[in-house]
Amino acid sequence: MGEVLNSKDAYNWSVSKIGQAFGLDRRTVAKRLQESGVSPAGSKRGNPTYALSDIGPALFGEKKPIAGGLDFDQFPHERKAWFQSETERLKVETQLKQLVPAHEFAREMSMLAKTVAAGLDSLPDALERDAGLAPEAIERVQHVIDALREEMYQAAVGDTESADDG
Repeated sequence: MGEVLNSKDAYNWSVSKIGQAFGLDRRTVAKRLQESGVSPAGSKRGNPTYALSDIGPALFGEKKPIAGGLDFDQFPHERKAWFQSETERLKVETQLKQLVPAHEFAREMSMLAKTVAAGLDSLPDALERDAGLAPEAIERVQHVIDALREEMYQAAVGDTESADDG
């Protein structure tokens, strides 16, 4: 059994020991420590050791996840495989009709908007004819319908403008 001469040494680990403890390749550990600017806390047998309190944020600090949480800096050899799998997933979803191409979506939304607009256009006539509403009430209904159509138009135009900007 090993003897700890200094209790501080128990919390200063080498790159290999850090990698082994956290299940990371020692090159990944060394790269992250270097990128984070962590200085060695000491040395043991000529190898630098790092304080556990310093390596935690360096190894597990907040990183921007890419591609569903996969860190391509850590696994650069998996980048191509991930993108190929995503391309295949999109093809399958399109074939299963779970994913609709943008032009088909736009066409369907256009048909929906035309149907709603036609219904709104005929509503005042139907209310006058079938419900016997007074002309003042019909005029009020027409103002509400015009405001609703304008709101729908602004929402549609706003969505396409923001999509064009992105």
